[in-house]
Amino acid sequence: MAQDVSFAALLRRLRVTADLTLEQLAERSGVSDRAISDMERGVSRGPRVRTVEALADGLSLAADERAALLAAARAGRSGVTPAPASGLPPPRRVSDFTGRDAELAQVTGWVDGSAAGTPSPVVVVSGPPGVGKTSLAVQAAQAWDADQQLFVDLRGLDARPLTPAAVLARLIRAVSPQTGVLPRDLDEAAALWHSLIRGRRLVIVLDNAINESQVRSVLPPEGPAVVLVTSRRVLGGLEGVRRLRLDPLPAEDAVRLLAAILDDPATAPDGLHRIAELCVNVPLALRIAGNRLVSRPGWTTEDLIARLTAQERRLDALAAGDLEIKAAFTLSYQQLSGVARRLFRRLALVPGATTGIELAAVLVQEPPAATEDALDELVDLSLLQQAPDGRLQFHDLLRLYAALELDREEGAADRAAAISRRDTWLLDTAVAAGRFFEPGHDPPAPEVIAPARLTSQATAAAWLRAESDNWLAALMPAPDDRVVEVAEALHWFSDSWPHWPHWEDVYGQSARAAEKLGDDRLQAVHLGYLAWVNIACIGDPAEGLRCAQRALEHARRAGDAGQVGWANFYLSWATDFVGTKEDSLRYIRAAAEGFRAAGDREGLPNALAQEASVLAELGRPQEATAVLEQAVAVLSDPATAPADHIALFTLVSVHSFLADIAIRAERWPEALRQVSSSLAAADRLGYASRRLPQLARRALIHAKLGDWTASRADLETVKTMRKAVGSDTVLGTARVLQERIALVEGLLADHAATKSSR
Repeated sequence: MAQDVSFAALLRRLRVTADLTLEQLAERSGVSDRAISDMERGVSRGPRVRTVEALADGLSLAADERAALLAAARAGRSGVTPAPASGLPPPRRVSDFTGRDAELAQVTGWVDGSAAGTPSPVVVVSGPPGVGKTSLAVQAAQAWDADQQLFVDLRGLDARPLTPAAVLARLIRAVSPQTGVLPRDLDEAAALWHSLIRGRRLVIVLDNAINESQVRSVLPPEGPAVVLVTSRRVLGGLEGVRRLRLDPLPAEDAVRLLAAILDDPATAPDGLHRIAELCVNVPLALRIAGNRLVSRPGWTTEDLIARLTAQERRLDALAAGDLEIKAAFTLSYQQLSGVARRLFRRLALVPGATTGIELAAVLVQEPPAATEDALDELVDLSLLQQAPDGRLQFHDLLRLYAALELDREEGAADRAAAISRRDTWLLDTAVAAGRFFEPGHDPPAPEVIAPARLTSQATAAAWLRAESDNWLAALMPAPDDRVVEVAEALHWFSDSWPHWPHWEDVYGQSARAAEKLGDDRLQAVHLGYLAWVNIACIGDPAEGLRCAQRALEHARRAGDAGQVGWANFYLSWATDFVGTKEDSLRYIRAAAEGFRAAGDREGLPNALAQEASVLAELGRPQEATAVLEQAVAVLSDPATAPADHIALFTLVSVHSFLADIAIRAERWPEALRQVSSSLAAADRLGYASRRLPQLARRALIHAKLGDWTASRADLETVKTMRKAVGSDTVLGTARVLQERIALVEGLLADHAATKSSR
């Protein structure tokens, strides 16, 4: 204690001699008055060198006094902090540590300023195997002097992890080698540990924790000691801690790490990017890949890429000496319960990048509650990552490992049964979800689609969108009649999600399936859907026209008036872009005739809306208005109206067409009334993409009416929504929308210029 007192006494004497108060010295040195008080009272007995230098500057010390103060500080540190030889020094810091600047800055921000009397900062660094949790903690610990660092490998993934008592024993011996027999009671040992480090500036790295109890007794009640905990688990039971999840490196940092390991300027950047991509930017995998190249002078990056590209060999290729990515994954896998292991293996059968809980339950053959428990295990151990929307995924290397374990532990018959169960459920549920949007269909019985919870159009749409990659993968190899069934069920839903890029796959497949089945009506139906895809989704009206022409041939052979109507509808739509307006008008009137003959409630109002659009483009606004009013009457009469959501969908178009007619005639109040009706229908419909063009219309109308504030507000909303939902959902929409935005921006700019010149 004498050494500590000498530092405290020397600092106090020098301050008093300089005739400075604590507050004045704090202002001159930049060191807080609280910290200076702790030093003078012997609470902080070994401040860091830069702190002492700042105090010396604040005191304006001569060279000999400065040296004496620094020597006293060193003596204080040596008296209270374990020397590396008898302590617990961290492992060797990797010389090529790369990236993680944001994470290190976050840790620094959390622990900076830790002092006696304030809660001790504790940071839990979690993440999947191989992302560099230990390296990050060791790197962060470099902010402390070497003799202030303590490191304990808790061996959390070993068969026998360190017990809490063993952890405390190691730490106590490190800071106080002279301590005799340690208390057997865990609480007493923790109390002793806390007393030994009270007031000491330390960083304690607890590496590879298996659970909360391993570390809880170590955590100091107050600073200035700091604790960094690393674990593959999130350790959610620890309260009052900061949490940092470590994920694979950003792509550029991954390439920089590889380049640092190889240290060869001649290495092609493209090769490094490809290797990093195949390693999923996981630092351990990158380090192994780099070491393999360095240790095999005859290899090129192309040689390693060839080995890593073969999925069945990738995990075996990621091994160098005693480093093996597969071994790192195995340590985590062995920690799982039986159900969680089975689920982890079978998640390799998810065809898309992510999965929901329901599909996981189907694969593991467990109730949703048990499946959620198993998923929690996987997330807790960082073998799965859960996004804010609840979707679950793991990176490609973990997926390959899961597939390896699946092949090793389950027979071919079990795997085939799981795949069949997966595809049957995905397609059954896709059909059930799609039928929520079909006119005249009742909701499915709950047992048909269990464990999915589909109760409304909103829940059905959410499921179809979230699981789209998975049900699409199940659809492609399905039998022809199954493909047709699923595609048909999704027809009305597809109108609400036209910018999904895979409708061409769905309806191209269903059109081919219908052709193989040899049914003229089915071919007419699905060629019509494919015409819609080409016109509305991918902007190829010429191909849409060819599909519609073939659909009309099959519809006539089948003698189906309704399908004749739909084929003519698509012919009119395509011809509006690649033919004459007169031909487009002829086709759409034939479509309306077919719909009336078939009593098609859905087709007729759509045909009337399209007819009015063509008439307006031909310069016949009065006729267009009359046809649109007829459409409104059809949509409003219960005897002729389609299902509510289809009626609303069509009303959006009808009122927007009426608004456009009023805009061309510069009847701005009428235009505002019509666009307001269109927006009201779009709001009830709940499709953001249908609101976007209406808001752009309204922004223009407000500007023309001189309501500049409302115009500017609508324009800002349009720009925000455009980023979120896209603007190219229908052929021509992107161009028209951009032209309207530019027009409104010009009007607003002219108004602002006029206003400023007054």
